[in-house]
Amino acid sequence: MKGILLSLIILFLLSTYNAQSQEVKIEYDRTVIDTSDVINETVMLSVRNFPVNTNRCELITVYATDETHQKINPEYFLTQANREFWITFIKNEKTKKLTSLNGKARFFNVSEEAGTIIKIDGILEKINKTIYSKNDIKVIVLDVKSLLSKKDKKPLEYKKEIALIVKENQLNQKWFEDTLKKSFENYFEPFDMMLYCEDQKNSVLNIDSLFTEYNKYPEGIKNDYIKTFLFSRSDATNKARITIKDSSTYKEIDFKVVLDEN
Repeated sequence: MKGILLSLIILFLLSTYNAQSQEVKIEYDRTVIDTSDVINETVMLSVRNFPVNTNRCELITVYATDETHQKINPEYFLTQANREFWITFIKNEKTKKLTSLNGKARFFNVSEEAGTIIKIDGILEKINKTIYSKNDIKVIVLDVKSLLSKKDKKPLEYKKEIALIVKENQLNQKWFEDTLKKSFENYFEPFDMMLYCEDQKNSVLNIDSLFTEYNKYPEGIKNDYIKTFLFSRSDATNKARITIKDSSTYKEIDFKVVLDEN
């Protein structure tokens, strides 16, 4: 479009860090989208290998420094596909060039052998019921379509049903109602079911019913205390998979990535 300059810059760097005498290699790509109003810069860090006895990672903290050595916090960051960190900065014409990234990453193990990958059968026969409850983790199955329909057509019955679900499953009422509100606001017809997870210690890495290796939570929520996974009843495997971080295997590294000048 006229008046908008779009430039795409992809850069590459291989960095090596030492985590408790174990080499960890990290690559990066940088994408810069420059428009007439703002500059959106995203840096993707890709972990190429893991310390011994670990097979997953997550980004804990990160910030950038610019040409004047000022600290710049990202607009947001997230962990993708178990080994990628996406960090996005929103800048303007006056913003100085980013020269480095500094952060902390956590490595850990998940496996069925260690009891940190849990599979549960028959979830579609357990609507509104708890399917897993242990170590401050609680997971229930919800029929989102049915609840939304009742909310619109029979609001009094809906309130009673929500109160009953909260009571029987001993849920945090505020978390539960806030999550449902967001789900209803963004309701999309094919995704009529939900796995709802309360996770007070932020121990759950992943929860789903599709068993995909590359799960980016495209239709759901993932934050410190609440995880959800929306799915279609017709596509479901009738099983849930809960992946939990094994805290006994935690290894944390501080890293610094020097960004290319181009």
